[in-house]
Amino acid sequence: MKINKKISLTLSLSVLVAFSSFSQENKQVVKVTNLDKVKGILYIGWYNQSEAFRVNEKAIYREKIVVNNQTEWNVVFKNIPKGKYAIAVFLDENDNYKLDKNIFGVPKEKYGFSNNILPSLRAATFEESAFELTQQDIIINIKLK
Repeated sequence: MKINKKISLTLSLSVLVAFSSFSQENKQVVKVTNLDKVKGILYIGWYNQSEAFRVNEKAIYREKIVVNNQTEWNVVFKNIPKGKYAIAVFLDENDNYKLDKNIFGVPKEKYGFSNNILPSLRAATFEESAFELTQQDIIINIKLK
């Protein structure tokens, strides 16, 4: 009888440990700052290929957040696998699902990239914005321009 109880207890503990390891969620937080208390929709896209970078529909992970008079916003992504990524963010103030630009191609709405890369005369590239996600719980700071 003691052996059956030990086996039962061991099996129960094994199942509990296995279940708890599957249920743990890793969090990747994208902290977007410099929102300037405006209203709009914040689009955040994670990319793992340079050809897809900055194309909303090609983001492998994405989030769309309504903001209203905040100066910053934390967006939580869960269980993103380790790998090489670049993040692009823009604040769509007129709800047309794109980053509006003037006649010279300069953005009229706020935008930002991982690594806070903001070249003065062009958009950041995937290579400049790319980072290696090696730890599962991380905060990625992106300051909008």
